[in-house]
Amino acid sequence: MQPKICFVTTGDIRVNATAKRALGMARPLDGLGWKVAVVLEDTAENRHRAALECGDATELVFFRQHSATDEIRTKSAIVARLHPDVLYISAPVVRNMVAAPRGCRRVVEHSELASHNTDVHGLMWLKVMAMELWSIVQADALVCASRYLMDIFGRRAHRMLCRTPMLYLPYAYNTTVCHPMVIDRDTVADGRYAGRWICCYMGSLTDNYGALTMTDAIDRLRSSHPEVLLILMGRGDAEDEVRRRIRERGMERHIMLTGYVSEEEIDFYFSLADAFISPMHDTPQDWARCPSKLYMYLPYDRPIVTCRVGEPLATLGDKGVYYQPGDADDMAHQIGKLIDSGATRLGIDASRHTWQARAEVFDRWIRKETGLCE
Repeated sequence: MQPKICFVTTGDIRVNATAKRALGMARPLDGLGWKVAVVLEDTAENRHRAALECGDATELVFFRQHSATDEIRTKSAIVARLHPDVLYISAPVVRNMVAAPRGCRRVVEHSELASHNTDVHGLMWLKVMAMELWSIVQADALVCASRYLMDIFGRRAHRMLCRTPMLYLPYAYNTTVCHPMVIDRDTVADGRYAGRWICCYMGSLTDNYGALTMTDAIDRLRSSHPEVLLILMGRGDAEDEVRRRIRERGMERHIMLTGYVSEEEIDFYFSLADAFISPMHDTPQDWARCPSKLYMYLPYDRPIVTCRVGEPLATLGDKGVYYQPGDADDMAHQIGKLIDSGATRLGIDASRHTWQARAEVFDRWIRKETGLCE
């Protein structure tokens, strides 16, 4: 009998990345013999991304945002109607405390460690920690997006005398979105990019995600390497400060802010890149998280400037260009060395990091190793 999996997500994918796995794995799982359903908040971006990434066979169920209690009831009713064999909870948050139908196995994903975030305190910390521990007890299996999370939840489960099966499964990239193209810099955009050495970053423009470190690094680098151009794609609470520094330091020629970039525009900017930047910090929060854009960079086969922290280190190994976390001077130094070296290739097999590859790992694990859906 064809098994059925239902992914339950929360929020708008434009600001909450936890639905990315559901959208990325839906089409590959369908090809592997699953009936796939995805429950999503009814937003314009969620509808757009689901139409772009999911195949026609995927059942998309949209709900309107309500209070947390109403959202739980709505999702539970949807899941009861669908009656899947596997209920995949995209994140252990209150709004995803959905009732599983009888005989349905619950899989909960961890893609961050909210209890270790520096801005989580007091009652909020207790709530977050309770949800993390609840996931171990309530789940039939856990998926962890980083090796650090595997270690944390493995130790917690051991202390709680739980033998919850766990799978290490990082994020990936969608081949329907990321496919490198050849760009003639001399002619495109009226020659704006001709003669430039371009590095790209896509993600939240926040201090925590390295926006100010990148800005300061380019400021230090531009005198010795005037050809450098940093393209920052995204928005965030540090955006105004980045703009202020660009304006006050006269860096308009060296840093370009695009704002939010749609999936259809990613190929153009990523194909322009001579390198990518994936800033990290040496904190539990960054060791735990899985930077999804890292995997979207891989098919473009360009060097990646990052830190020896968490998933970038695990994924890139000795192929990465590493700087000291939070150190703008060292970032500038490493980018300068990269430019001078003339290196143009990353040299990693990107096919190992597609959603198809991740879905195959998940499929084998859930069918054979955990005994689910036998």
